[in-house]
Amino acid sequence: MSEYNCNDTLGKVFDFLGHELEEADRTKVLDHLEGCQACKKEYAIESKISKIISSSSIEAQTSFASKLQSRIQSEI
Repeated sequence: MSEYNCNDTLGKVFDFLGHELEEADRTKVLDHLEGCQACKKEYAIESKISKIISSSSIEAQTSFASKLQSRIQSEI
C-alpha cells in the first residue's frame, strides 16, 4: 500500500469528510494525518468549515420550512 503525501491527503479531505472514500483511501488519509501536523491542522480547519456550512444549511432549511408552513396555514 503506497502512502499519501500532503498533496494527496489534502486533495482527499472533502471526500474524507463526506464519507465518500473507499476504505483503502480512507486508511491512507488517516495514516498521513496521524504523522503530519501541517495536514492535521488543515484538516481541522476544513472540518470546522464543513460543520458550519452543514449546520447553516440545516438552519436555513428549517427556517424556510417553518415560514412556508406558516404561510400555507395562513392562506387556508
